[in-house]
This record gives sequence, C-alpha cells and structure tokens, in this order.
Amino acid sequence: MGVTAGKIFKTVDVRRTLIALVFCLIPAISLFAQEQKVKKSDIVETLRGVPYYIHFVNTGETIQAIAEAYDVTPEEITMANPEIAGGLKKNQVLKIQVKTAAENPTKIIEPLPEKEKQNQASTPIREGKVHSVEPKETWYGISRLYQVPVKDLISANPGIDTLKIGMQISIPEVIVEKQPQVSAGFLQHTVLAKETLFSLSKRYNVTIDELYRHNPVLTEGLKTGQILNIPDRSGTNSGTVDVQVKPKQQEPQEKKTEAGKEVKYTEHIVLKKETLYSISKKYDVEVDDILKANPGLSGELEKNQVLRIPVPVPVPAVEQAQPVPVTPEEPLKVPDHNVAGPCSPLSGRNQQYNVALLIPFMLEEADSISLGDPASLRLPSDYRSLSFIQFYEGALIAIDSLSKAGMNVKVHVFDADAGEHVTKTRRILANPEMAAVDLIIGPFFAKSFEMVAEFAASHSIPVVNPLSQRSEILNENPYVFKAQPSAWSQYNETARYIANNFSNANILIIRRNADENSGMAATIKSSVTKFSSGNASIKEAIYSQSFDAGLLNNLVAGKKNVVIMLTSDKALLPALLRKLNDARAKYDITLFGLPDWEDLELDSHYLLNLDTHLYNAWFVDYSRQNVQDFVRNFNERFKAEPEQIAHAFLGYDVSLYFLNSLFNYGRGFSNCLDSAGYKGLSTGFSFWKTEGGGYENTASSVYELKDYKRKLVNR
Repeated sequence: MGVTAGKIFKTVDVRRTLIALVFCLIPAISLFAQEQKVKKSDIVETLRGVPYYIHFVNTGETIQAIAEAYDVTPEEITMANPEIAGGLKKNQVLKIQVKTAAENPTKIIEPLPEKEKQNQASTPIREGKVHSVEPKETWYGISRLYQVPVKDLISANPGIDTLKIGMQISIPEVIVEKQPQVSAGFLQHTVLAKETLFSLSKRYNVTIDELYRHNPVLTEGLKTGQILNIPDRSGTNSGTVDVQVKPKQQEPQEKKTEAGKEVKYTEHIVLKKETLYSISKKYDVEVDDILKANPGLSGELEKNQVLRIPVPVPVPAVEQAQPVPVTPEEPLKVPDHNVAGPCSPLSGRNQQYNVALLIPFMLEEADSISLGDPASLRLPSDYRSLSFIQFYEGALIAIDSLSKAGMNVKVHVFDADAGEHVTKTRRILANPEMAAVDLIIGPFFAKSFEMVAEFAASHSIPVVNPLSQRSEILNENPYVFKAQPSAWSQYNETARYIANNFSNANILIIRRNADENSGMAATIKSSVTKFSSGNASIKEAIYSQSFDAGLLNNLVAGKKNVVIMLTSDKALLPALLRKLNDARAKYDITLFGLPDWEDLELDSHYLLNLDTHLYNAWFVDYSRQNVQDFVRNFNERFKAEPEQIAHAFLGYDVSLYFLNSLFNYGRGFSNCLDSAGYKGLSTGFSFWKTEGGGYENTASSVYELKDYKRKLVNR
C-alpha cells in the first residue's frame, strides 16, 4: 500500500507542475495571437454581384486583427461568415466584402498596379441613373424597363435584397467594351443563362469536341459568365472581339394560327395568389393557350414567375393560314405506318444496330467478397449498386423479345455515374464506339445526363432519359426523349378521361383554400371544357369559404356527380370522405383524387364506396395478361419479383418501345412517332415535340379502386 500511495503522490505533483506551466504559457500564447500581423489577401471574387476578399486564416490570427487589416468591423465578418461564431480555425476561408470609396470615405485609395488596371479596363463601364420603386415592381420588371440585366441591377445596389415602395435604386448603363486580345483564328464568347454546348456549336458552326479541346474549363461543366474560346470559321478574326454586354431588346415573337388571326406574345410576371384562370381573364385568352405557350408549365404558379401570354391580333383575311403548332394536347401527327412513305417499316432490316445502356450500377460498392463473420454482412438492400438492377433486367427481357423478332442489335452496357459525379460518364464518352451507337438510354442523374445529351446532339444520336421530370433537359436539343410525363400532362389526361366518360355529369372541383392547387384546378377545368366541347357543367368550391355547404349544396340528385377533390390535408380529407360517403344515400358520386392519397391512412370503405379514381405517371395493372406473362418470365429468369418502384417494368417498356422504333424506322424514328402511342406494362408513350427542342411523353395512367383492387381504366 505504501508504494502505491507514493506513486500516487508523485503523479499528483507532476500534474500540478504541468498545469502551472500551462498557465504560465497562456499569456505568451495570447500575446503571440495579438501580435500576429494579418496580411491582406489579393484574391477578390464576386459573389451574387458583390466583390469579396477571400482570406485564408493563419495560426494566431483573430477576428479583430483581420477586421483591422481589411478596414471592416468584426461584426461584418461574422455576418458574412456565420460558421466562425464558434471561433476561427487554421486554413479556414473567409469572405470579406470589398468596401468602396463611398463606404470608406476616409480610406486612402492607393493607385492600382498596371496589371490590375488592365484587368479593370476589360469590365463594363456603368454610368447610372436613379429609379424610384413603384408598387408591385420587381427586379425583373425594372430590368425590362431599363433593358439592364437583373444581375447588373443587383450589383449596382449592394445590400438591397427586397424592394420597397419609394426606395431609390441605381440603374447602371452598360457600355460595350472590347475583350482582351485572343489568339488569331478564335473568337471569345461569354456564356449566357440557358445556353448549352449544343446551341453554341450550332451558332458558331463548330463541334462540341472542339469546344472541349480549346476550353479545358468545360470539364467542370458549362456555367453562366464563362468566357470561351471559339474557333473562328469566318476567317475574319483580327485578334479582338466586340462583345455586346447590354442585352438587345427582343422583338415580340409572332406566329400565325387560324385564319384571320395572328398571335403576338407579351410577358406577365405572376403576382401573389394569381392563378392561370385569373391571368387568362386578365388578358382575355384561354388557359389552354397560356399552357401551350409555356411548355413544361405544371399548372402550379410561383410569385415572380414569368409567363409568355399569347395576344391575338386581327390580320387581313387574305393572309394565308399556317399550320397550328403541335401542343401537348395534340401529339405529333404522323402518316399511317402501313402506307408508303418515310414512316413505312424499313425493307432491309438486317443491319446491326448498336444501343448503349448507361445505368448507375455503382459497381465500386460491390467489387469485393467478404469472408468475415456472416452476422456482420450487409443486407442486399444496403448496396446502392442494386438500386437500378431491375431496370437493367427488364431491359434485357425486352431486348431478347426483339432479338427473337429478328432485330440484330448489339447492346453496350456501361456503369454510369450516380449523383453529382461525371468521371465515369466522361470516360464512357471518350470510348470511340460511343460515337457510332444508334440509340442511348440513360444515364439517370442530371449532371451526367446533361453531358451525354450534349454528346448525343453533336453526333445526331437519339438519347432517352427514363426518370427525369425536368422539362429543361429538352431545351434546344431535338435528340432528347423524356419518358416521364409532366404533372401538366397527368392533369390533362385525367381531364380527358373525365370528359370522355362522364359527358353529362355534374362536375365539382373542391379545394381546402383558394391557394391550394389553384393552377391544377384551372388546368383541369380548362381541359375538361375543351375535351367536352364546352358542354361540361363544372362548379368550384373552396372549403374554407363555404364549408360543408360548398360541397353538399353543389351536388345534384338524379345525376352523376363527379367530385374532383384537390386536397391531401390530413385533417380535412378524412372528414370530407365521410361526408361524401354519407351523401351517397341521396347522390350518385364518383370521386377523383390525388396520387399521394396512396400514402395516407384513409378509410378504404369510403374510397371503394365512392368509386374513387386516382392518376399517376406509371401504373401496373396485374390483372392484365401481358403483365402476368412478364412477371412469370422475370421470376424464371432472375429468381426475383419485379417491382414497379425498382423500375423493372419501366426498363422493359422504355427498351421495347425505343428499340422497336429503331428496328422499324432507323435512327430517324422521331419522324414516325405514332399519335396512338404505345400501351406498355407500366405506361404508354405518346410524344409531343417541344418548340426547338426534344420530345416529352404525355401519356399517364388513370386507375379505379374497385373490389379492393386497382384497375387501369384509360389505356
């Protein structure tokens, strides 16, 4: 015991000595931190129009010392960098706003070095005026008024985020300046918003490969504001290029429609609580026409959203009428496939077709075998590499079916990127055989698909995106096919089904409040009216305004009542279903609801009693013979159950439809898309071509809940 106690006492003495030394060192450390001189950074970056110094924190630097070096307050640094509230760390990156002479009147402005003067000379010179903000004005509206880009307005007014009535803001005048000299034989182009490599290649008559070769920065993707070197095909480049910074005022777009009319477009900025219906009344146009003028519009509007509004203008009757443009409601019309012409099946179909499947297998997660404890092994569901395996398996069944039908096809399967990565995709596109394929299906993720779509456009290869709902992927690229129908297409198909099957019904649209699904309601009402040739009786009720009376007083006895309930409110919806179910004693009711009802705990008896119909982009009816045959084939071949959520049916449908189109009509099959579409296992295909861009599928599913089963009713 004595030896043990002695050791303890010695340990305590040593600890006391160390603690004392630490406390002695603290003043020295603090003194070092205070005396550490901060060197001002030479790196300046512009973020959202505001210039910032980029400062890297060194050992011993404090917020106070950094603030003094940059002539700002510690509070300003903390506000711009909220992550430092807990203290500074070595190598931490801070952004510190560059103060102008007006903000720091006492600061001496040192002459710029010659190099900085040259850089400064290349930026636009702004000479401004002052604008007083009027009620309901926005940055966008003011930018249109003065023909100045929104980003330049915001840059000229640092610190102003929200406009207020009477506020004075500076309006910069952007003057054309010359860019720095470039190599002979090249032009310089500043990338604008929504520009793509494909559009630039067409504009300057160069290939996308040339753009990548002369602009290494493109390996990280095309970004607004980038300055690209463009090979000059005109041969007139003298080394300098005039770049027009100030946007040109666009002339109103015009297009001829029916005889005696001409359409011009104006732009409308959506205000709070505005709907498509109220906007249509304001401009005296149909909701349907607004939707046609804004492809990809889902019906849901957001404040400050910009819409193109068609404004009919009378023209002399002698004007020759032009064909009406193709719209989502009028899918692309093509000649009958059985007649002679460009859409007749190819006579010599023995040629070999090459198809590329770019699927994110994520094989790096399953590239080794574990020999450890079986209890520690991961479940198959834990491996992301299996996420899209059923899409591939469904595609294989479709490919085998076409091979048996006589198609000579060679399928190139690649493990594509998942998420934000593009490394694998870039490697795939560098493969020489990719330039010779006849069809590309995939990839599934946004960044990699954007890169593949550009590649496909430059080589005139049709490319299919099976999963994306974004209509932007179709912009300026006529080779892209989007298999996923938009929300607008689903509303439209539901309205078509109602108009065709309940022609004499009393139709009631009900919502929880005026804001809820207002765009959806306007779209459905407009489409039902159109498909019924204006004969449908449609009423609307807002529950928060009329309560039960709005629902029950709008029902009609002795007539079919179609109730379109556009709410998924967990508190209100069960009560509405109960009231409707009780009303069945007096009224004949068929109910239409929303896709997300499937995820809610609703009384199944109410849904069945009300003959409930739902809609969705994809739906598998297991009572159909072709579905049962596929399930049996899948079971036998892969020893697994095909799942809709795992994309097994989608893989089959997409592959069968597009490979069959390639087999029958060759790479130019886009000219032969039948308006009747394709009735697949989980979806149909009926494509319409966007103006100047690709093709979007407009087919979707409407199904009925009956006898405790789901039954497809519209295809």
